[in-house]
Amino acid sequence: MRILVLGAGAVGGYFGGRLVEAGRDVTFLLRPHRAAQIARQGLILESPVGNATLPVKVATDGSAAIGSDVVILACKAYDLETAIAAIEKPVQAGAVVLPLLNGLAHIDRLRRAFGQERVIGGMCQILATLSSDGTVRHLDKGARLVYGRFAEQIERQSLAVLMEKLDRIFTDVNFTAKRGEPIERSLWDKWLMLATLAAATSLMRGSIGQIMASDDGAKLIGGILAETVSVARAAGYPPSEAYLETVRRIVLEPGSPAKASLLRDIEKGGRIEGAHLIGDMLRRAQAFGLETPLLQVANCHLQVYEANLQPS
Repeated sequence: MRILVLGAGAVGGYFGGRLVEAGRDVTFLLRPHRAAQIARQGLILESPVGNATLPVKVATDGSAAIGSDVVILACKAYDLETAIAAIEKPVQAGAVVLPLLNGLAHIDRLRRAFGQERVIGGMCQILATLSSDGTVRHLDKGARLVYGRFAEQIERQSLAVLMEKLDRIFTDVNFTAKRGEPIERSLWDKWLMLATLAAATSLMRGSIGQIMASDDGAKLIGGILAETVSVARAAGYPPSEAYLETVRRIVLEPGSPAKASLLRDIEKGGRIEGAHLIGDMLRRAQAFGLETPLLQVANCHLQVYEANLQPS
């Protein structure tokens, strides 16, 4: 099986690199600067579970990756349109897209671009960053990838052979991999947690611990969580009580240094995934007729931030 990974940042670099380390046939589709950097020094992973410097195959044009079976899409949401254009040729030639973006808006866009049978679902959980020198730094021991088909694909019994091949590809690698079907459940579970974390920490411009130390911090975070859960329930994917307890431990932990990556991007003055994480959650809430005032405030806050990024 030939795998194309779009992006060699924290997510694509780590999971793609571990696949290379396990002997899989992987090519990275990259911008010229990153491709040249990796061609020069290799793909460098620093991790508590093992460092690696890997010689990897790179390409800067999707036509060079025609014949790939799967495209692992590991870009930021605001780069989605560029990514779609970059992978168009290998997907049209038969590759199936496995996106690792947060939320669900990208699924709709990818399906419009390539068709329902060319897109499966995926999500990952990892704390990692890309250093200025090109090193992928894995910051704790956890790295988890969940992949699978959507409910209607299972009903049609489509892509069964591909999924069996992916099961083998993701066996005996240096990260946790699991097939979760229908994948909608995993996507909604992660989204409601991440949207809560992102809305709270970006709105308050502080960590979970700093928010919890304020007079009404727990009430604020709890209110945002209640709103995201209400959207997931309306969509038909209510979280289990056991999962909700896990989320509460994360987003309501006193003293926690946790911040959403969205806030870290704001602190750097960079582009953000606000529309993808919060804006789309709010849009779905409104379509269901739900009142989500805290998500409205968070979305407004992020839109103003983004407006100030535009040149005057």
